[in-house]
Parts: sequence; structure tokens; C-alpha cells
Amino acid sequence: MTDVLDTTLSTLLPASDDPTGWVDAACRADPEPDRWFPFPTEDFAYARDVCHHCPLRMRCELFARATGQTGVWGGKEFDRGREKRT
Repeated sequence: MTDVLDTTLSTLLPASDDPTGWVDAACRADPEPDRWFPFPTEDFAYARDVCHHCPLRMRCELFARATGQTGVWGGKEFDRGREKRT
């Protein structure tokens, strides 16, 4: 039997610190996780707009900085924990 790959963004949210706290993330159920990992030439307005309304925006941004994440976290784009674009 073949397992089905869960491609929702919720699978990419941190499993460390307090995983129960991430259930409120605005991006949790988004079926297109690629939008949070744009190429340098791509706009990330969609992810930024979703993050803007998220109650965990600051927590997400701090997590990205502290753990060296890449992608859009807290409405800002990071490359290995360093802010690239806002």
C-alpha cells in the first residue's frame, strides 16, 4: 500500500517547542505550501497577506530567526534565518 503525502502547510510547521500552539496558524490548512517558499524572482504577496492576519505572526518570525528557516515566516521572507524581504 502507498502512503499519501500530506502536502498541506501544516506538515511544515514546527514540531518542536509547543506543537499545540501552531493549530491557530492562519496558513495551517493552506493546500499550496509552495507559496511559502518562493523563488527569488517570485512575489510572495499571497503568503504575506495570509501572515498579516495570523495571530502567530511574531512567533513564526522569531522561530524562523532562531532556527535558521528559509521561506516566508511571519510575513517576511527568510534565507537560513536571515531576513531577505518584507
